[in-house]
Amino acid sequence: MEKVFKTKRTRNWWIIIVGLVVLIIFLNVYLEKNWAFSALGGIIIPVLMFYSRSKTIYIVKDNGVLEIKPGWGNRICVDGIRKVSYNPNAIGMQKVKIEHAQGFVMINPDKPLEFVEALREVDPNLSVEGFEQIKTN
Repeated sequence: MEKVFKTKRTRNWWIIIVGLVVLIIFLNVYLEKNWAFSALGGIIIPVLMFYSRSKTIYIVKDNGVLEIKPGWGNRICVDGIRKVSYNPNAIGMQKVKIEHAQGFVMINPDKPLEFVEALREVDPNLSVEGFEQIKTN
């Protein structure tokens, strides 16, 4: 049976700060400030990329394939997973490193322990590192 995991959510205050910046830029565009058009273009693309990243889902399939579906864009199928490691000190949204036959991919599932257990159900010989550092509450 497939198991679905979402990306770990960001803190609400980051969303509020980004929203305020976008609101200020829109206000300046409305007031016809010349610099605001450039700023608007410069902030829209990163906001859309961040949104897509925050809406990514991870599907662990029965055949051992990990399917990564971003908010939009092409889905990625990861096959031949050899090792999964957790780095709690990683900056941003990439705390889990999955090494596979073609290279590696960095992800951040909302429930990393359950995610690793789902991968281990499919492949009991999977090498796992660093997940003991996760604090369970």
